[in-house]
Amino acid sequence: MSRLLLLALPFVLMLAVAGSALGESPLGFRTDGTGRYPDAEPPRQWGPEKNVVWKVELTQSNAIPVILGDKIFTCAEPCVLLCIDKADGKILWQGESRYDEIALTDEEQKQREIERPQAEAIDLKLKTLGREVSDLRKTLQDAATDKETTEARIETLQEQIKAIKADKEKLTTWNRYLEPGKGTGGFHPTGGYASATPVTDGERVYVIFGNGLAACYDLAGNRQWLRLIEHPTAAYGHGSSPLLAGDKLLVHFEDLVALNTRDGSEAWRAKVSPGHGTSMLAEAGGVEVAIHPSGNVYRISDGEVLASKLGSTGPNSPLVQDGKAFFVAGQASAYQLPASNESASDWKLLWKGTRLKGGGYWFPSPILHEGLIYAMNASSIFSIVDAETGELISEKRLDFGGGQSYPSLTLAGGLLFASSDNGVTIVLEPGRKPKEIAQNSLETFRSSLVFEGQRMYVRTTKGLWCFSEK
Repeated sequence: MSRLLLLALPFVLMLAVAGSALGESPLGFRTDGTGRYPDAEPPRQWGPEKNVVWKVELTQSNAIPVILGDKIFTCAEPCVLLCIDKADGKILWQGESRYDEIALTDEEQKQREIERPQAEAIDLKLKTLGREVSDLRKTLQDAATDKETTEARIETLQEQIKAIKADKEKLTTWNRYLEPGKGTGGFHPTGGYASATPVTDGERVYVIFGNGLAACYDLAGNRQWLRLIEHPTAAYGHGSSPLLAGDKLLVHFEDLVALNTRDGSEAWRAKVSPGHGTSMLAEAGGVEVAIHPSGNVYRISDGEVLASKLGSTGPNSPLVQDGKAFFVAGQASAYQLPASNESASDWKLLWKGTRLKGGGYWFPSPILHEGLIYAMNASSIFSIVDAETGELISEKRLDFGGGQSYPSLTLAGGLLFASSDNGVTIVLEPGRKPKEIAQNSLETFRSSLVFEGQRMYVRTTKGLWCFSEK
């Protein structure tokens, strides 16, 4: 039985429902990866009591809503995929990814049962020794304590604990299928386990979670497979979303791993540092590739590295548009994608070295529109760069009244939307001198805005909202 706590049923304001058809490409992170919705007629004003079509309360997630026909897919804590009716916000089905539901081979199951009593005995020893160390440290506050003897005993116990932990690491099967605790490097309360955006090909929905699990569902909510990829260790949890490329699903926890979409089996694995950004698909030299936030370019068919260290986007994603790839985070660079008659490894540098103000993190992914790159860092410093030359046109701090900027920039109906995690969104007319035309407040969110027709969808930390002015 699912542990997800759905807090309430949706309330609904009845409006006409606009349908949508699935395009040729998969739908997932930033919808098509660009965050651009040119055909949308977005609302300019919204709030908790303004232009609300419906709202459904959910547990936390930073995943971006994915719209497929009359359905919306999003995630929720702890590790749940949700299918929601686009018309009224009602939950159609939900599926949770849990360690105790992973299908082990007979050999793995047998080995796990062999290792179970060993692991339990080790845990008991560690608990006993840990308690003794804690008690001894408390006695050091007592003036009557022989501090030299006590500290020597503590050191001896710590050496024993280190040796016992090393023994536990040898129980590889037990450790692999042991769900990581929330105190490990793979978890952070800001991101939780449900920050990755699901992706769909129109027939199936694929999802990954910060506990290292990947799953596939059909559109009726029947799980097709569940796989443990690896235990994430990246600081501040997991944020990279899955990427669908033909019959392969690319996921990035520790390594970049390609799974066969049919059954979740591993097709290939490429060594790369853990990170939070999502790769982007492109065609280079007639070959389908994934451009990773680290600046590496991987061939989809076999994972071979075709180019490396082109740039870095940190926790955001590369821009792939107009036959070019852009890397923006602290500084910006641009490359020409190899033409179909060129080698897939022949990436031509167009410009680099454009330095942007503001240190720290660059969580929001940028936007490219009419020759201009719009970018923003976590401190809300908003930069505009000429995409053709790399010239820095302007920089200013947007006044959200607080918070950090996590949501990616979005462009809908010719308007630019920039948000902070305090729930404030600034609506701008894009250009070399952007003009602010509206500012709207909602509850906390770190997801990115999604638009379709006259509607806007916002996944907050407490639920999913639908807004429209018409």
